[in-house]
Amino acid sequence: MSLKRKRDGKDEPEEAPPRQVTKVTQEQDVHPSTGSSAETLVDPLPATTPTPPVDFTPPAGWQAPEPVVVANAGHYQHFIDRLAWGAQWEFARYINTGFDVTFLDIPKLVGLSELSTNATAAPEVKKLVERTKKAVPQSAGQADPASDEYTAAYARELSAKLPWNELDKEEEILRDHPLGGLGCNHDKPFLANDPDWYGGKVHFTAQLHKERRGEYRLNLDRPALGSSNRFTRRFGSRRFIRVRVPKGLLWEAKGDELPEYFKRPFIVGNAVFRAFYAKEQNVFLFRTNEAVLRHGGNYGVVPSAPGSKMAREEYSLLDLIKWHNDLELNADQAMAKWAARFALGLSNSIPGIRLEAHHIRFQDDIICEAFAGPGKPPSEMQMTDGCGFANRAVMRALKGKFPSWQDEPTAIQCRIGGAKGLLLVRHDLTADEEIHPTVWLRPSQLKIKYTSLPLNECLLPPDSDPALLTIDVLRASRMHSPARLSIETITNLAENGVPHECFKELFKVNLQERLDALLQYKEPADMPLLWNAIAREGGVITARIVREAAGVARAAGYVADDYDDDVEADDEDGLDGLDKALREQSSAWWEDPISGLPSSLEETCLTLLESGFIPKTCPVLRAKLREVAKRVVTTFETRCKFSVPMSCSAFIVPDPYGVLGPNEIHVKCSRRAFIDQEGRATDLVIGDALVTRHPCKVPSDVQKVKAVFNDRLRHYCDVIVISTKSHMWQGQSLNRHLASLTGGGDYDGDTMEVFWDPLIVNSFEEPDPHLFASEPPEVQQCLLKSTRPVSAFLREVPPTAPAEYRIFALQEYLLGALKRSHASTYSIWWEKCTYALGYSHRETVFLAYMFCALLDGIKTGVTINPEAFERHQKQWGPGALRWKVEMKERGETPGNANPFREVKRQSLPRFIMDILSEHVKVICKKQLNRIYAETRADKDRGSCRDEDLARPWLDAERRAAELRDVGEKGMSEELERIKQHVESLWKEKRTQGGRGTSGKASFTELPIERRQDILRQQSRDFHASPTGLRYFDDPTTIKASYAYIYDYEHAAGKWSRFPWDVAARALCEIKAKAKGGPKTLAEDFHRWMTISPVYLRHRAQNA
Repeated sequence: MSLKRKRDGKDEPEEAPPRQVTKVTQEQDVHPSTGSSAETLVDPLPATTPTPPVDFTPPAGWQAPEPVVVANAGHYQHFIDRLAWGAQWEFARYINTGFDVTFLDIPKLVGLSELSTNATAAPEVKKLVERTKKAVPQSAGQADPASDEYTAAYARELSAKLPWNELDKEEEILRDHPLGGLGCNHDKPFLANDPDWYGGKVHFTAQLHKERRGEYRLNLDRPALGSSNRFTRRFGSRRFIRVRVPKGLLWEAKGDELPEYFKRPFIVGNAVFRAFYAKEQNVFLFRTNEAVLRHGGNYGVVPSAPGSKMAREEYSLLDLIKWHNDLELNADQAMAKWAARFALGLSNSIPGIRLEAHHIRFQDDIICEAFAGPGKPPSEMQMTDGCGFANRAVMRALKGKFPSWQDEPTAIQCRIGGAKGLLLVRHDLTADEEIHPTVWLRPSQLKIKYTSLPLNECLLPPDSDPALLTIDVLRASRMHSPARLSIETITNLAENGVPHECFKELFKVNLQERLDALLQYKEPADMPLLWNAIAREGGVITARIVREAAGVARAAGYVADDYDDDVEADDEDGLDGLDKALREQSSAWWEDPISGLPSSLEETCLTLLESGFIPKTCPVLRAKLREVAKRVVTTFETRCKFSVPMSCSAFIVPDPYGVLGPNEIHVKCSRRAFIDQEGRATDLVIGDALVTRHPCKVPSDVQKVKAVFNDRLRHYCDVIVISTKSHMWQGQSLNRHLASLTGGGDYDGDTMEVFWDPLIVNSFEEPDPHLFASEPPEVQQCLLKSTRPVSAFLREVPPTAPAEYRIFALQEYLLGALKRSHASTYSIWWEKCTYALGYSHRETVFLAYMFCALLDGIKTGVTINPEAFERHQKQWGPGALRWKVEMKERGETPGNANPFREVKRQSLPRFIMDILSEHVKVICKKQLNRIYAETRADKDRGSCRDEDLARPWLDAERRAAELRDVGEKGMSEELERIKQHVESLWKEKRTQGGRGTSGKASFTELPIERRQDILRQQSRDFHASPTGLRYFDDPTTIKASYAYIYDYEHAAGKWSRFPWDVAARALCEIKAKAKGGPKTLAEDFHRWMTISPVYLRHRAQNA
């Protein structure tokens, strides 16, 4: 046990529980196919084995790490422990930010325990905290979005964000049915009202911060709804915390200080969490069955008392490890790879269907004929690496589970048992073989063993946990066309002979087409077409779906991956995508329900257009449209990614029948979404083509192939089928599959781009793969590799070792991602070397392979030799690329440019990015001038007042005058109160520099969350007063009309955004009524409506 002094230094003795821990579980007969009893689902996790006699002594000097007290309420904690976990977390979150619990009202705190659910108790925690002496009082007019006054307005937003009802449902089900959160329980009585429900969707997260004095601390976040994974579905959301580590802290960390920090137990309330995995700037914590010991102001962590509630209901970290990846069953793995397998349980996924164990079958890999052994063939010689099979019964069942899929998928990326990768549908099975959903897994897919039997005899035992028998779906196959060129691909094609003019023309045409769609529609009759163009440009409908269904967006196919050149790894497990989805769920991305003002530029434009405004006569719409168009230009300027019309991207899969010859691919789309070489719509790619994937860093990463059609493969749509025969070059076999030649790809979910534009393909000069497709021997000389197998670890740290030491020793590998890999550094150095010495230079190829080796270092145990890194840093660290610096500066505020030392290009032809950067600058400047000309700002000064918007106020003034003439002054007095209220807010906003011309830059530079908080506060203030009016049941329209008039008379240019920020909905309603025949729609209908494709075709025909 270790003790840590509490920060406030207060002593409050508490009896320490006994240190021995035993696990008490209920034993029942388990059905062999489902892992469930006949009556109910029962947790089959093995009971913790009694600790064997300790005959192992930790190394001399080793001490158990001291716990990190993230948040604990001291002697108040036992009151908080009676609450639901969500309420406990909320208290911990406030304590974590510095809230002093000694000011809590104890009777009211005790009263919270009567609220038995998260949904009732968690919101009350906030109210209780705010009522204490240390809480900050609310200012006049300020309102909590969840307060009674605004509950109805914020209901839709809160239902998508607040997790409390979902957490209550999950905990209620798991309390009686420990496996009830796994999904695929549609036939169980407890899910009669929601048969497709699954758990694990509540995210408890934290951010790592570094204090000024150099100490780390965790800042707890508000829980949110999101996706789920196997671990959270199996064990419950409340048992996991995901800690996000800023990239800056990873870069600044010295030595092992980050891993050492996360090896400590973390105390949140009265729960103990331990880190069990790190990946992609995330550290995952698991709630253990350990107890918090507090003695005075010191804290320690000890095993829970035998037979206690905690011992019965919680698991140890070693329980989790044994359940997921048993060390003894996987003793032949390297420790680095063993640790990497925890990603399988954390992949962002949705439960698909559950199989019977005997319907999960073995299928051997196809191995290159040139492999003569011994041992395991290298991945480039495993011609089916990462891709198994599924029968159509599986795909039909999944299509029923995911109605958003347009068709039965040809392939899915998934996790099942200890396997990962793709499952490709089989079309060669008999009717009998299609009766039961069945999958065939290959050795290359199997990462974790759950039995000691040979793989070809048993993959999963009959009594396997149902979680292991469930197909966890990550993504389904989809065809994307066109594909977009990245800077790496542009560099490769240009260095291999594709003319520079080709890229310049593609860039020009791409940008022109995107802007034409936004700027060509000017007349009132064209507004539906403009609405459609803006909706497509902003992906508005998709964004709305993602906001409300962040957890299923990836698997449902609503979002697609888009790789950048500087990423260190792909987002296979969906962690980056999850962060983006959770960000887009925040209030910053939702419409303000009080004012009706959308958050995004595009949605604001749509709201104004559908109410009857047009850019020609509405300054605010014109300004918003201008910003949408400018954003398009900025994207092209700063990312330089543009599409090739004759191209596509999709999953790559190995030929299931072996009918494709060497260097042949088969590309068929389920729709006529392609353009052939003659400009015709088609569903097939035929003829010579180029293929590549990310990363694309050496000349041979783009390969020329022959796209063919084979009747045996006619049903394999929306994937790129690759030959299982060895790839050839000039008639010579390379003894490897095609995917391995394109950035070291395989078939476990990699996507490939195909280009068949004759201008690109015919000019491409094939590089010799013998020169570039193999890793230079110098790479291994610069690397350090941990090859320690699990078996050696077990000998050195046997099961008889103390549990805390075993955890500490395992965390050395589990937290390996917290050590800098330097992969991105080598990618930057590769860019510099490409520019200075040439794309095909030996040093450039060396740095490319160094990047690839370090990119996979977390999984392979590879790190850089410090001496080699120092040498490379001296050579390639200094300097920067002018084209890259200029591209970055285009997206920044003018005047922020910093001087830099430029990397010089030696005696080589002009580099493609120098040429393209100049071209981009010229074309983008020309298009910006066009945007300003067509949405000219100085037109705003000549804008006439919109009499439709002014009429409600003018009519009210007229009626008030009539009443005043007969001695009734009440209405005039109320109008005066409205005027004073509106004018004071307008002036206050101008004083603060909010959204007027002065101070605009300072406002727009704020984070979007802060900007939206300010705007929402302003709209609440606007609608909160004046009160007690007798002549106006709802003065909103009158206030909005006067806000518009006052703004027109006093704002520079006769308009500002003020009236729209505070009363957008009211102004739009005024306009729609003035236009005549407005249609009233409920929001649940309106936000999913789009312009009919039939109408668009009709307009195109009549154009």
